[in-house]
Amino acid sequence: MKKFMLFITLFLFVFIIACSDDDKIQDTFHLNIIVPNGSPALSQTHFQYTQPNIENATYDIQIVAGADPLIAAFGSGSHEIIYAPTNLGAKLIDTGVPYVFAATINWGNFYLASKTPISSMGDLEGKEIIAFGENATPDILLRTLISEYHYNDAPTIRIPYNDSVQTSLGDLVSNNEAIVLLAEPVLSVAQQNLGDLYVINLQEAWEDMTGLASYPQAGIFVRNDIPKTIINDYLSAIENGINFLNENPSIIAGYAVDLDYGFPLPVLLNAIPRSNIAFTSAQKSRESLESYFTYILALQGNLINNKLPEDDFYYLP
Repeated sequence: MKKFMLFITLFLFVFIIACSDDDKIQDTFHLNIIVPNGSPALSQTHFQYTQPNIENATYDIQIVAGADPLIAAFGSGSHEIIYAPTNLGAKLIDTGVPYVFAATINWGNFYLASKTPISSMGDLEGKEIIAFGENATPDILLRTLISEYHYNDAPTIRIPYNDSVQTSLGDLVSNNEAIVLLAEPVLSVAQQNLGDLYVINLQEAWEDMTGLASYPQAGIFVRNDIPKTIINDYLSAIENGINFLNENPSIIAGYAVDLDYGFPLPVLLNAIPRSNIAFTSAQKSRESLESYFTYILALQGNLINNKLPEDDFYYLP
């Protein structure tokens, strides 16, 4: 009888241990992370390269081009973490996709470039600016600045659109009179290939217009079924990586080359300091984001469904 009771006790002990192990396995989340190439990718390069441990989580990182894969990811819920323009995330979350805004990682990387002299928004009156991203972040920023700038007469600036920033770069190469809207790292590609260019920093123009240092261009969106402990650990790792980037841009540039982002080392060394990469939590970004979105509402409100985000848009750790 004693042997039988001992057997039962051992059996129950092993069973409990096994169940506990099963629970641990079930509690492990796999994070599919999607990031557009360019400044958003650079913001998480340290994380992608060093592969830090996130407790109770594994992850894969997908670097993509353009907004279409991001829209598909929001719509399908295929990715637990999405890096995206803040206005795109706000519009899609308002339609009911199960994500929240967790942090800003990019505070503006847009510039006007030309082979002919330009130095300020005032120099653009009567000119043509070749842009990209119609009705998206770059277009919103450019048209807001033009509409708010105090020109002598009604602005007569013409804005034809290309399908991509790379096409705009081609126009700058082929047309000595062109003024084009570019984003980093493509601006640095242009300067490497064409030499000295005349450049207007649109982030500085935004600060002159609004009094705010910059605008929350792109951020991290997380699916709302992920445990907060995992989200918090991930965000902490990204914040640490961004701090490392700003202290060691040359090391991050080397990591980006090794990860095959498609930009040569000299371009990245020039682009990183001008990409305005900084980590700011959702709550601390809120004032700047609402100011930015207020301008969008005045310009073309349907881009964010004609409303500012509600409280539940913002992630609370």
